[in-house]
Amino acid sequence: MEDKRKRRNNSDIEDSLNKAFIQLVKEVGFPKVTVRALTRKAKIEPVVFYKRYNDLNDFIDQFVKEYDYWFSDITRNCGNIIDDKKSYIAILNNLFSSLKENKLMQQLLKWEFSDNNDITRRTARLREFHTLPLVNKYREIFADSSVEIDAVSALIIGGIYYLVLHADLATFGNIDINTECGSKKISDAIEYIGNVFFADISPL
Repeated sequence: MEDKRKRRNNSDIEDSLNKAFIQLVKEVGFPKVTVRALTRKAKIEPVVFYKRYNDLNDFIDQFVKEYDYWFSDITRNCGNIIDDKKSYIAILNNLFSSLKENKLMQQLLKWEFSDNNDITRRTARLREFHTLPLVNKYREIFADSSVEIDAVSALIIGGIYYLVLHADLATFGNIDINTECGSKKISDAIEYIGNVFFADISPL
């Protein structure tokens, strides 16, 4: 008897593609994913893929918007915090904890660092575009302060990236962020830095 495949709706197809893409990235890394490999693993015909996306670049753009930590875990989870200082500290701590657990985004960042191409430039710039409202918000808050909040925030975020991507190679500053104690030290340091910055704009 002929094996009839269950007809999948758009949501099922998107889910299959996303899961297949995540699995492929884990297996071969971002640079080696192809439409052929993706559609085969998702068990869909290439024509179905091309009805939804212009090419692999288009798919990755949409995928990143859904799965990138800046677009999902960070800004969404901090949106209901009214206090500016608490919000700033929460954003950085959420970035640290989210990226530490998100192996897929670690792969994406490593690809961006190592390969300058249309996709990596676009994903990096897209992330930058979505962080601009946050940058502008805190730039206004610190407008009359001696703290260059966008510059120091860039250093902190860059440090978080390095700590997370370096974590499986060796400790850094004798801190192992793969341990609960090491992670807490970084979280406590982020809170300390945030308190210091905001003390500069607190009324005397």
